[in-house]
Amino acid sequence: MLDMLINSYTLPRAASNKSTLLTILILLLSSPLLVAQIQSSNLYSSGSIYSAYGIGYPVEMETGSAKSHGIFGVTSVNQEVAGLTNPAFWSQTYYTQGASGIGLHSIQIKNTTSSGESALFEKGYLQLLFPLKSSELGVSVGLYPVTRSNLKIINVEQFLSYGDTVGYNSELQQMGGLNKFEIGFGWKLNDQISIGYAPSVAFFSMETSEAFSFSSSLYSQQKQKLTISGAAFSQRLGVAGSFRNVFKTQDKISVGATINIPFSMTLRQDFTTEKETESGSKTVDLSNILTRKKGEMSLPLEYAAGIGYAPHTRFNVSIEGQYQQWSDYSNDLVDNDGAVMADRMRIGLGVQFHPYKKAQSRFFSSFKYSAGLSYDSGHLTIQEKEIRTLWLHTGLGILSRSPSSIDVSVRYGFRGTTESNLIEENIWAIGLSVNLAEIMFLRPKLQ
Repeated sequence: MLDMLINSYTLPRAASNKSTLLTILILLLSSPLLVAQIQSSNLYSSGSIYSAYGIGYPVEMETGSAKSHGIFGVTSVNQEVAGLTNPAFWSQTYYTQGASGIGLHSIQIKNTTSSGESALFEKGYLQLLFPLKSSELGVSVGLYPVTRSNLKIINVEQFLSYGDTVGYNSELQQMGGLNKFEIGFGWKLNDQISIGYAPSVAFFSMETSEAFSFSSSLYSQQKQKLTISGAAFSQRLGVAGSFRNVFKTQDKISVGATINIPFSMTLRQDFTTEKETESGSKTVDLSNILTRKKGEMSLPLEYAAGIGYAPHTRFNVSIEGQYQQWSDYSNDLVDNDGAVMADRMRIGLGVQFHPYKKAQSRFFSSFKYSAGLSYDSGHLTIQEKEIRTLWLHTGLGILSRSPSSIDVSVRYGFRGTTESNLIEENIWAIGLSVNLAEIMFLRPKLQ
């Protein structure tokens, strides 16, 4: 009964000391849940299957322009939007700007015996940029996800009870992750070098719930919910360099690097159950049965670097890399569910073409075109298999006569493997990011 569970992945257990009833229900229902789920394609409003492990799957915060050509935003060549990735670029702020993004993921999942699909509407980052001193000192206010778990599995089954057929509906859901609210600045030291610093409040919230309902009044509806939360101070730094006329007139080289300082967070967990009675729903706090209500979580070191080159204003190529030391991650309350946290390496290579920067009247010359390729070694090793991802990127930038812009990115990715009966995901991801800029800080021209 548990073959599918063991050979594919283990459903998340946020605490190993839940009630006996809950443990039995999960053990009995996990395998048919997943098998029926994949066969009937009932998985919906969900992200990656692999977001069920640990504190969720890492979420990237690059802009739509960077995402459309496979890089992470550590460098900036011919870019209209500073983005969140490298705080040093906030020094280039000339206009007050507001930027945000959304995405839609369609995921085809399969293992060696079955297949299915899921879909996720993803809300991204929110950023506001303010020039304290135009093109020299800028402030960024941002809210963005760091990790995200978004998994819902629904199963409908029947069983015999006293000669009658009873239908039951079971739902396993895990939602939440780590987010940051950040206020930082970028400062231009001279014409070539800029630095940036971004302190933030990191806050974690994860809710894992199991709900069961029955068609017979002999069985009461139940829902168990485990909530884990916490907050801590975090910080990161960035440096960037821009050099012009290096190999020829009008060319440009951009280099950049960032580092996220490791930090720790105190977590608290609460466990409740809801039961339907004749008088209505009743919530019972069962937190006292937990072995521990508090624990520590340690987040790892992260750094990135890259270089970009533009031979002229209409074309640029960039290569960037990122390293996250997930082997140093630890969590007293959230189990890794059989997975081993592994150090993660990402590499991205991309190109962009900006025909609009040369005066042309043709319609297709008014856009920005992007393409790229990226590789992600992943932060999970399951049954000695690395969960890697390969992405193909493309995108289109729509620019207005003002500094505002819209970027549309389209990506196709391959994640995981069917070896050892694990899950392989084929992902279509469409992203839309909007950058709105205004000139309220420009002095009016003298008449």
